[in-house]
Amino acid sequence: MPNKILIVHLGALGDLLLSRPALLAIRMRIPQAEIDFLGYPHLTSLIKCEMRIRHTYNIEYILYTKENEKFWYNYDLFIFFARKNYPAWEKVLTFAPSIFIKTIPPPEVNLPVFQFQLQQLHKQGFEVPSEFPSLSFPPAEISLNVYPDFLIHPGSGSPSKNWPPAYFAEVIKAFSQWNPGLIIGSADRKVAEEILSFLGNKKIILLEQLSLLTLAAIISKVRFFLGNDSGISHLAAALGIPSFVIFGPTNVNIWKPWGKRVEVFAPVVSCAPCSDEERRNCLDRICLKSIKPKEVIKKLKNWLQ
Repeated sequence: MPNKILIVHLGALGDLLLSRPALLAIRMRIPQAEIDFLGYPHLTSLIKCEMRIRHTYNIEYILYTKENEKFWYNYDLFIFFARKNYPAWEKVLTFAPSIFIKTIPPPEVNLPVFQFQLQQLHKQGFEVPSEFPSLSFPPAEISLNVYPDFLIHPGSGSPSKNWPPAYFAEVIKAFSQWNPGLIIGSADRKVAEEILSFLGNKKIILLEQLSLLTLAAIISKVRFFLGNDSGISHLAAALGIPSFVIFGPTNVNIWKPWGKRVEVFAPVVSCAPCSDEERRNCLDRICLKSIKPKEVIKKLKNWLQ
């Protein structure tokens, strides 16, 4: 058994959380090993506790170069999570045994991302549990006068995946007796302003530019979460919160958040899912517009009853 392991993960928030079942399987298989993580520290902070990560290194600063070659000599095993194997890693792979986990299934494999990764681990001799616990994370300070009853994140990594702002506003109006919260990331300001313009004087709790740990702590206390196919939706799902996620141009079978309490809305239109190029060139967003607020509100109310 290896004593010192370096896990390299190149993904963003949603990618990391979809890899979480595989990461937990690694920790369960090798409980005594010291694990270091090379990725994005602000993301890794979410899993540092449950993975018992010793050190986190920033992948933006530590890549393979002649100057930091000694860094790679410290480990008995490398485990890479990435969409493809990069030529720059060839030298690294000579320093110790390695496992490469391809994070995204090829087009001909219609498997959920997390299941595709677990299958690869199983082939490497890892036992794969059938269930995993909800995300546990270090405590974070929260300074809110009023806590939201439910949360909406109207953004995503691409505007092409965003449900119309007017539709989100209709959902908020349908639960007017509750305190709604709106998560606003660095790229969400415009869509958030549109939603607020539809709501008029309706009071809403704005959660802007929070750390992931603080945001996770707030999400963990709400009754339900509603969002697009985004990293924040994956976070809500991982926390075990009832999460309602709207899909449009992306493949729900592959990208559905992993969690025990996840409901998805997927369009029934001939053009969805579509390719990245088709998504970039599409102006109509028929797939997203086909999912009406009434449908979402009905499912939310049925669940609450």
